[in-house]
Amino acid sequence: MRFVKKLIYGVLYLGILAALGYWTYSSNLFAAPTCFDNTLNQAEEEADCGGPNCTPCAVKKLQPISASAKFFGLDGTTNAILTFSNPNLNYGAQSFTYTLNFSNQAKQNIFSLTKLSFIYPAEAEKVVVEPNLRVNSREIFGNAEISVANFNWIPAAELAEPQVQTRQVKTEISGATATITGILANRESFGLSRVTIGAMVNQLLSDQSVKPAGASKTILQNLKPFEERALKITVPLNATLKLVQTETILVT
Repeated sequence: MRFVKKLIYGVLYLGILAALGYWTYSSNLFAAPTCFDNTLNQAEEEADCGGPNCTPCAVKKLQPISASAKFFGLDGTTNAILTFSNPNLNYGAQSFTYTLNFSNQAKQNIFSLTKLSFIYPAEAEKVVVEPNLRVNSREIFGNAEISVANFNWIPAAELAEPQVQTRQVKTEISGATATITGILANRESFGLSRVTIGAMVNQLLSDQSVKPAGASKTILQNLKPFEERALKITVPLNATLKLVQTETILVT
């Protein structure tokens, strides 16, 4: 009788193992195709790309956008200068997110900023100014960390860089403040809903090198076709400087 019970339990145990094995096998064998199964299926051009369902192969093969960040302190806040580079000739990112992080000496995150931006095809140096960040630069230890994600890639033919021009740019310095004025011209036959102009003021040192002295930005909304509009940016400086000691850089 004891032998019969053992035999029944053994058969049940083997049955359960067989059922689990068959379920695993059939799940893998008959699983619905996806764009991440390393298999050429569902009318894909290459494994997991192209076709009606997956990311175009050209997009999948794009090189990553590189990003770097520099920062300097001013009156208990921090100014950050971010630089992005797109090595892809045939695609730009209509939008992407960037996240800037600062840590303290204990490697604890003390500040984080996430924003949306864009970059044109083959744009070697896109500069973004983030002034007056609410973190004391003296608390920051090491380099700034910056990451990029969530790319909305667009072919170059659909994402051409608009032609804008700054002219008659003039810098005036009073004490520890620089005031930059000029004209921004839209050279396109279509309107521009938003143009951001960043300003960086560098201090010229005696050895011909430069040191960041201040940064700020302004936003001009709804520029009409071929419109020219005055701009003005006020930049707090981290020292009392004279005009001959500085250089001003505008980025759009």
